Amino acid sequence: MRYQFLIDGGMSDRVNAAFPDMQVAPTTGGCTSLHGPVADYLAMRSIMARLDSLGLTIAELRRLPD
Repeated sequence: MRYQFLIDGGMSDRVNAAFPDMQVAPTTGGCTSLHGPVADYLAMRSIMARLDSLGLTIAELRRLPD
């Protein structure tokens, strides 16, 4: 499965490095798109925990078509 996390604000290179399997792209409206494969529920929780530990806010989460 593939998911997109819309992160409020921008992400530094250091933060981008914390998600090597994900693609990062700026979006209109001041958010950053973090998207890519998420293997299962445990992987989803791991990504969300990393985002939280980095102090980032998830503005939106959506499942992408495969």
